[in-house]
Amino acid sequence: MKKILPFLFMLMATTAVAQNKDYILSTDGIGALKLGMPLTELEKILQTKVKLKVINIDPVVLVETIKAKYKGIDVEIDLWKRQDYIAVDGIRTRSPLCKTASGIGIGSNKLQIINAFEGYNIDILPVYEGEDKPVKSKTKTMINVKEEAEGYAILFHLLNNKVVSIEIFPDYDDEE
Repeated sequence: MKKILPFLFMLMATTAVAQNKDYILSTDGIGALKLGMPLTELEKILQTKVKLKVINIDPVVLVETIKAKYKGIDVEIDLWKRQDYIAVDGIRTRSPLCKTASGIGIGSNKLQIINAFEGYNIDILPVYEGEDKPVKSKTKTMINVKEEAEGYAILFHLLNNKVVSIEIFPDYDDEE
């Protein structure tokens, strides 16, 4: 009996660590969901056939957003039609299970994000509300984090200084 308890503890710890890897946020994606991955690979990871409503139906439209379940959490995935295939171009979630390797996720605050991503390019962006005369929000902010000046980024959406949703997307300057 004494030998079984340590074995069970190790088994449970290993399972917990394996599950956490499924929800690790990085500038590349969430767990196995990666930016740039082809639609065929995405379907394998989601274990479902993705039904496109716009891409390949309307020859002009090259982007589409789908809602899906990944390992039990809700995600929104942006798809982009490239020349040869359809690829993942953005991922969004509100799940508290998703966190960066340093523990930043839903509920984290602005200072925690800045401290966790020291050495990264960090942009704190205001949110404007209203259509006719946009007004700067007093409660909403966004924090954009990326390793280089251009590349994949994590965008944290904050409400009252707390993260409420997270987005991973390619962030490039098209003005060159």
